[in-house]
Amino acid sequence: MRRSGLPPIAWALAGLLCLAALLMSLGRQDYDASPEATSYSPSGVSAFCELLRRNGISVTIDRASRPRLGPNDIAVAFERRPVNTMDYLSSQPEDEFRAFFWKFIENGGEGLILPIQRDYYSASRTALAAPAKSVEDPTTGQQFKVSSSVSSDSDEEESVDDTASRMTLWHSADAAFLSAYKLSKGTALVAADGIGITNRFIDRYDNAKAFSSIFSILAKKGKRFVFTEASFGNVKDPGLLEWIGPWASAAWAQLVFLGVVVVFTLGIRFGLPEETRRIQRGSREMLDALADTFMRSRSTQAALTTAWDRADAELRTQLKLPRDASRSERDKLLPSNLQNALARLEIAKQQSYVPEEYALSLIRRAQSEMDSFLGHRRTRLRGLAKLKP
Repeated sequence: MRRSGLPPIAWALAGLLCLAALLMSLGRQDYDASPEATSYSPSGVSAFCELLRRNGISVTIDRASRPRLGPNDIAVAFERRPVNTMDYLSSQPEDEFRAFFWKFIENGGEGLILPIQRDYYSASRTALAAPAKSVEDPTTGQQFKVSSSVSSDSDEEESVDDTASRMTLWHSADAAFLSAYKLSKGTALVAADGIGITNRFIDRYDNAKAFSSIFSILAKKGKRFVFTEASFGNVKDPGLLEWIGPWASAAWAQLVFLGVVVVFTLGIRFGLPEETRRIQRGSREMLDALADTFMRSRSTQAALTTAWDRADAELRTQLKLPRDASRSERDKLLPSNLQNALARLEIAKQQSYVPEEYALSLIRRAQSEMDSFLGHRRTRLRGLAKLKP
């Protein structure tokens, strides 16, 4: 019989093709720089953020266009443009993040700017081909070898902002590598090139050591570094719940859970289970049923006999008489009306023939007299039965 469908070799080739496509997507180059703090891509900075945390430095991430920065926060911004660091100081009114960033600095805040070229693929090739750049910290005398994505013939002259006072902190052979700018009440550190902080270059040369030293300049007790990803376009403004605070998200989750519980348990009784009360039929209903059955079956004498026997048994039980007690002992405890009704019932059951209507009236009269005589006794006994465990 001929089998239909693709042969196994075709499925195997299709699987290898999918695997190759997956590996190519994972290993592809980053063409546009995206220095996200949680990204493991070549242009991400997750490795350096983890290094800061392991060194006991507090790190957080904020993607809002107007980050929530406190007095103890240090704003870390990435300039994803051609390396011309001082252009970042030219805050344009339409750039909401830049205006907010420099307003934070002018009000006494601290910030760190790390420029990374937008064309990360070309910048990476330049940094891999060029030799390491030597930079020095004159205050401590430390020297570092760092990666540089700017060739010597393409260095751009920095534009100077008259409103900012500049001081060179680290310098290299050809230009300043780390500068400090004083604006009003705050301070901003600006590096010449930040490609060494990305995942691809953090383990090359002295990049990790050098940028850790740069962050340690601002890292004081109680300070926190806030990576403001809106600086390179990764903007995600928080919703109302996130803006209120973490407790609002927790409260909303609890409300949703409560609603699910209410809907799920709708109509289900809480607490102790309900007891099903069974309707207990009385002796009167039983006698009426028996009499009616016997009457319809033309068994009048049997109905009279059954009615008298049940009445006698119930009276002896209610009066707590022994089984061998005589009828005279029983009648002493009964009223005259009940004695008369039982006597008529006993005489009728001994007759060979009694009309059905007359027999039914005798049975009902006897039951009525018993109900009037034993009514209070039955109520008391039922109450005592309920009190029993």
